[in-house]
Amino acid sequence: MNQQTEKLFAEYRKVRNVNLSIEEFEYILSLFPSLMICMCDGKLDPEEWDAVLQLADGMAEEFYTDQGNTGKKSDLAMNFRTEFRYLLENLAKWEKRFLNVLKEHIKDDRTSKEFVLESMYLFANAADGISEVEQESIDELAERLKLEH
Repeated sequence: MNQQTEKLFAEYRKVRNVNLSIEEFEYILSLFPSLMICMCDGKLDPEEWDAVLQLADGMAEEFYTDQGNTGKKSDLAMNFRTEFRYLLENLAKWEKRFLNVLKEHIKDDRTSKEFVLESMYLFANAADGISEVEQESIDELAERLKLEH
C-alpha cells in the first residue's frame, strides 16, 4: 500500500465515519471504476444494482474472519452496500481523487489492473450487454488508469 492510498483512506473515513479496514477500502477503491460504469448512462439499472449487492455479499464473505457469527457477516455486507450506494450517489465528488490514487496504487501490479478492467466489463454486461456509452467509458477509464485492453 502506498502513502496516497492511506491519505485517501483517512480523508474518506473523516467524511464517512465508516468502520472499514484499509484492505476493505483498497477493494472498494479498485471497484470505483466499475461503479462509474454502472452510472455512465445516467441511471442505475436494477440488474446493475443486483450486481452491486452480489458484490457486497461476496466481499463480506471474503473479508469475514469469524465464521461462527453470521450477524457480523451480514453487518459487513450491509457496510459494503452502504458505501457502494454512497459512492454511486457521489461519484463526482470522489472521482478525481479515487482515480488518481487508484492509478498509482495499481501501476506496477498487472493482476490488479486486470481485476479493475474485468470488473468494469462485468458491471457493463450486467444489464442487456455492453452499450456503446459503457464501452466508451471503459475505454476512457482504461486509458486514464493505464490498463491494457
